[in-house]
Amino acid sequence: MKLAVYWTGSCGGCDVSFLELGPALLEVLSKVEIVFWPALADAKRKDLENLPPRSIDVTLVNGVIRTTENEEMVEILREKSRFLGAYGSCAHMGGVPALANQTNGVVEFVFGPGYRPSPPPGGEAEDAPPSLLPQALPLEEVVPVDFVVPGCPPPAPLIAQFFERAISGEIEPGQVFAKDKALCEECPRIREERKLTRIVRPHEVQPDPEKCLLDQGIICLGPVTRGGCEASCPKAGMPCTGCLGPTPKAGDPALAMISALASLVRAGEEGEAAFPEEDRILDGLVDPIGTLYKYAFAKYGLSLKKLARRREEVRA
Repeated sequence: MKLAVYWTGSCGGCDVSFLELGPALLEVLSKVEIVFWPALADAKRKDLENLPPRSIDVTLVNGVIRTTENEEMVEILREKSRFLGAYGSCAHMGGVPALANQTNGVVEFVFGPGYRPSPPPGGEAEDAPPSLLPQALPLEEVVPVDFVVPGCPPPAPLIAQFFERAISGEIEPGQVFAKDKALCEECPRIREERKLTRIVRPHEVQPDPEKCLLDQGIICLGPVTRGGCEASCPKAGMPCTGCLGPTPKAGDPALAMISALASLVRAGEEGEAAFPEEDRILDGLVDPIGTLYKYAFAKYGLSLKKLARRREEVRA
């Protein structure tokens, strides 16, 4: 199997994640031919451009599409590949870098009006960094995507599942290499109370090692997130932050989680008298967008921005 791996706007963790396979990685490498992987072996854009169309069997793209160069490279990779997949949360949904989409003109916001990328002193024009796109984009917004290996980074069981299917030629169009059921289904923590009387951040408490984190007031996205990671974060005492993406039933992860919270937050008897206390509990959610859209703002947050604009227009 001819394989390509490319890193766009990301931290590099996805490239390192293949090492999680351990000794099994040697068996994988014995069955694939790496034709393009700049993070692993020297390769130039011209080498890629010279390949015949669809000559690469499978390409994995990790990282958000943030620059014009990112956009150009994935378009070339799409042309050269039979199957092209989003590998990791950034390529899948935009990831953490796409939280910058909350601010229009983030470069001007950070560096000031009139800033333009330029080459280093004494450098040629071609040495200038590529221009940023107006928004950070998930891969599917730029090219058709055949499959997804989700996660930040993808966990070893899902990486192994992907290579098993890819090497045997069994990738199905539209396939997501994660479970359809929620992460709660594989979490060993015990859920009993099914109500929230407070919301706390993970660093503010020492959680009970056996009790459901959500029952303890820690916002855990397990109810709306795909399983497949063996609940590694909740097992370690940290809440699920949604890196595998929402379940098919959940759709928009933030809206699904808000719906869940609405049914969990209770302060005494139902009715208007309870609203002030329920509002106080919900005020404990310090960073709603960063918490509920940590990885998915580029994919789902546009509807939230449109709603905010409509609200402003109505108020005006």
